[in-house]
Amino acid sequence: MHYPFYRHYVYPVSDQIELVPDTRESTVMNTVTFTKQLLNHLQQRRGRKISVATPVEIITGTLEEVYSDHILVSNEGEDYHIRLEGIIYIN
Repeated sequence: MHYPFYRHYVYPVSDQIELVPDTRESTVMNTVTFTKQLLNHLQQRRGRKISVATPVEIITGTLEEVYSDHILVSNEGEDYHIRLEGIIYIN
């Protein structure tokens, strides 16, 4: 069986895709900076009453302690360890 000859065109890679600069490093730096600012803000509010919104509920209580990856909120004898990633907003 004989296949007819097809003409193939080869285009330079730069014509086929759009080159996008790698922003992962700057995104990581922005996240680290934001986390440091959030931790500093929370450190200043230790001992005060706060409300923390999570995807499940809003927890209101006293901010007892701030750790590098979570906070401890105490309310009527119950302790809530809330991971920073789970915080939607703080009031």
